[in-house]
Amino acid sequence: MTRATGGLWVRAWAFMALCCVASQASAQDAVKLSGLWVQPVIVRSIRGGQVHYQTPSGVEMARPIDELQGLKLGRYPALALAQDAVEAGDDPEAVGLLGQVTQQADEPWVRGYAGWRLVQAHVRLGDADRAAGHYIDMVVSGAERFFIVLPPADVVSAADLEVRLEVSRLSKTAMGTVGPQRQALLRALIDAAGNPSPKRLEIAGAAGSGVSDAAGAENAAGVVLSASVPPGPIVEMLRRGEYDRALRAADQALARPGNTASLLYLKGMAQLTLARRLGEEQGYLSAGLSFMRVLVYFPQSAVAGPAKLEAGYVHQLIGRPDIAARLYEEAGPLIDAEEDPAYYQRLHELTGALSHDGASGD
Repeated sequence: MTRATGGLWVRAWAFMALCCVASQASAQDAVKLSGLWVQPVIVRSIRGGQVHYQTPSGVEMARPIDELQGLKLGRYPALALAQDAVEAGDDPEAVGLLGQVTQQADEPWVRGYAGWRLVQAHVRLGDADRAAGHYIDMVVSGAERFFIVLPPADVVSAADLEVRLEVSRLSKTAMGTVGPQRQALLRALIDAAGNPSPKRLEIAGAAGSGVSDAAGAENAAGVVLSASVPPGPIVEMLRRGEYDRALRAADQALARPGNTASLLYLKGMAQLTLARRLGEEQGYLSAGLSFMRVLVYFPQSAVAGPAKLEAGYVHQLIGRPDIAARLYEEAGPLIDAEEDPAYYQRLHELTGALSHDGASGD
């Protein structure tokens, strides 16, 4: 073997060794889906509302980010530590670690993911100032729309006056730097800052509430939920007429990853029913926003049809029968008579009522 040939083999061996090391580092990634960690994988990116990764067998996979409950990247150890902190309920620790990732990450999708989780951690801590500040930064910096689908409006509306005024000021300043779709997200923060959270009526038969058992039964009987929503505590609260509790539980669940489409739908149902009981027009608009977020960000989800139907109902209630009719028509093919008979009946009841109202108005 000549010196030149030997040198070539040495360089080739070194190259293969480096490739092996890089592969092992990448394969330290992990994704948590449906409560289970899938590892080792190589996470490629998050784009188009999906997490893209490669399995150990080399198969390229893509799953909706709505199903992503956790993410660890070997090249960013702080992200794995933050995930562990979140699962341990240590949000203060998670905040510091996620902040490191947002500053250190080179890839925009990694910064977006870490920023998304950072806002959620601040929401769970009740830190409206920092939650809104990080959220506004993400809106302005062009984070993928899924990461900014839920403005931290509830924690802002519950903040003191000084914080709400500052959030409103920052949001209004940012409005001039983004397009119409992102302006709508910032406007939700401005509205929350200008409308402090009222003490809502506790529907669920609290002592001295003045709500009779008969009214509670009527509430429970009046809620029709789609069969496409899996059973769980929030569903049971809605069926029992505990709308305030259901709304709070949905907000708390939305601060954690997973099942976002179904939770938005359930939140909208709680908001809609409370608005009807309390006669709050703002409640109708809030419910409509929850349903529309399902349609914009999760158009292929199992609750897209029910959310479209309820969005139509909201428009019917606020005097826009033209939009209601279009949404009802689009919802029809998405609601199966055999798989979801109760909602299929609701579809025909609402369309029939709209047709009757239209005929009466002529």
